[in-house]
Amino acid sequence: MTSPAGGPDVTADTAELVESVVRLMPDAAVVVDGDGTIVAANALAEVMFGFTSGTLGGMAVDLLVPDRLRPGHAHHRSTYTAHPTQRPMGASLELWAMRRDGTEFPVDISLAPLGVSEPPFTLAALRDLTERRAEWEAQARLVAIVSSSDDAIVSTALDGTFTSWNPGAKVLLGYDAEDVIGHPASRIAPDALRAELEEQMARVRAGLPLATRDIRLLHQDGHEVDVAESMSLIRDQAGDPIGISLILRDITERKRAERELRRLLVEAQRRERWIGAISEIRLVMLGGGTIEDWMPLITRRVAELADADGATLDRVVADGEALEVIAAHGKLVADLRDRKVSIRDSHAGRAFRSGRLVIADDGHLGARTTASGAAGARIGPVVYVPLTTTSHGIPGVLGAFRATGRAAFNPEEIRMLESLGQLAALAFELDRAQDDRQQLALVADRERIARDLHDHVIQRLFAVGMALQAASRYINDSAALERISESVDELDATIRDVRSTIFSLELRATERVPASLRSRVLDLSGKAAGALGFQPRVQFDGPIDSRVPEDMVHDVLAVVRETLSNTARHAEASMVEVRIAAHDDLTVTVTDDGKGMGDTTRASGLLNLRTRAESRGGTMTVGGVDGKGTRLQWKVPLPA
Repeated sequence: MTSPAGGPDVTADTAELVESVVRLMPDAAVVVDGDGTIVAANALAEVMFGFTSGTLGGMAVDLLVPDRLRPGHAHHRSTYTAHPTQRPMGASLELWAMRRDGTEFPVDISLAPLGVSEPPFTLAALRDLTERRAEWEAQARLVAIVSSSDDAIVSTALDGTFTSWNPGAKVLLGYDAEDVIGHPASRIAPDALRAELEEQMARVRAGLPLATRDIRLLHQDGHEVDVAESMSLIRDQAGDPIGISLILRDITERKRAERELRRLLVEAQRRERWIGAISEIRLVMLGGGTIEDWMPLITRRVAELADADGATLDRVVADGEALEVIAAHGKLVADLRDRKVSIRDSHAGRAFRSGRLVIADDGHLGARTTASGAAGARIGPVVYVPLTTTSHGIPGVLGAFRATGRAAFNPEEIRMLESLGQLAALAFELDRAQDDRQQLALVADRERIARDLHDHVIQRLFAVGMALQAASRYINDSAALERISESVDELDATIRDVRSTIFSLELRATERVPASLRSRVLDLSGKAAGALGFQPRVQFDGPIDSRVPEDMVHDVLAVVRETLSNTARHAEASMVEVRIAAHDDLTVTVTDDGKGMGDTTRASGLLNLRTRAESRGGTMTVGGVDGKGTRLQWKVPLPA
């Protein structure tokens, strides 16, 4: 310890007293006289300032103050010496001292006058605040961070009552600090999550680590907020638990983005299944089979892709007054298979009649059906898509059904149904095209056979008959002549039978479509055979039934009827041929081997036929064939 410096006013008793006081001080301490000279210092002070034992005595106290603060320190010291008072530690003064090596450190100084001399000595007790200042700064930074954080940073006591509430928590949950501090943390949890929150806090109190989790907390206005919650235990310097901290981050946007991402993923997966189903259906259709093979697959995929409880495909029946369910998938509509639905009194009929999508929230299927599925479940939301084709109007409708209580079909599902409806319509088109191809192939084959019979068999029979008639001139035997005459008659009967067979072959080609143009023309020719005395020959070229629109069929029938009637009445023909061709134009050609145009009695009928052709942008010509007979050609353009 440094002893008090000697002086005129310092006695031995004073020195001993000062030494005792300094030695008993629990903190670093120095005694300074009125001139600012250190007269005594304890070992703690020597260690604090980095001096060896006994070296502080006699030094000017200003040397322990940083150079930048010395002028001000000298002034404060003089003022204090003039009016000495006791000043305790922690007087809110930011003071700095300097060690022997020149390093500065913060100190807290307690001053007290010692009345043992005149002027009195000053006792200065010093504490190094380096560590405490670091703690203060760290605490201040933490407070600043908590106060300025956008996240909610709150704390609770171990019993779960709030002890702090930062501004970020108010922004997140709407409560002011005074509304929650002192209240249990369960106040901000929805009823369904309060037990879970208590369990989490119990795990923290038990020292168990918890991962950050996503939860929903209750806003002051009552709505729930998506937050990420991080919960941890607060311990004091001794390591004892004193509370729980919670960091809550608003994840509303993240949750919204996650929901949107999930929606997009679901939509992408649905589109992928959609494309896959379309490809599958197209491959099946192109692979052969009939519409009865394709429709069950289409209804099954409709139910899967549109999340429907049932799907049906309805086709219009021949009388045009009802729709027949030709395919049904799903227990909800299993009993509708082969049912007929009224076109006048059903959602399906409304879609068929209007050619537009029909969306309804009930299962009103029609007067001839019930609105319940096989298991008794009531049919709820329904969508009917008309199947529109390019050349045959609307052959039917596609229906999708959900049970009562389920949500209606959303726009994306409806767009998917419309797409599958187009595919179903394509199936009807393809089925019709297959029928046309088969019919054309059958007609072509039967026409070939008929031509062969006519061009070869009948001609040969004619030749044999003529040869027999020619040979009869040279036979005088009456019995032989009679036998030859009978043979010729038999040949004529055979020719008639062959001609009937030719007609039968051509007629059978149209049996699958009894109301087609082909069948009507053949029917007319068959009726005209009685007046003509023979069966007219009829030929078709091209897709007659699929290319000729219904409103043009009446004109074709009128042309055939008028020309066969005129031939029977006036031509005295032994042969007449009707040829109808459908390509870019529709051409009707009627040729006979009669006496040709000799009078004008047919002028009014022909004028009517010419008017029909010209009204459709076509022409009609009448003339002979190599100077004999008559050929009438009626020609009009076909619609694209």
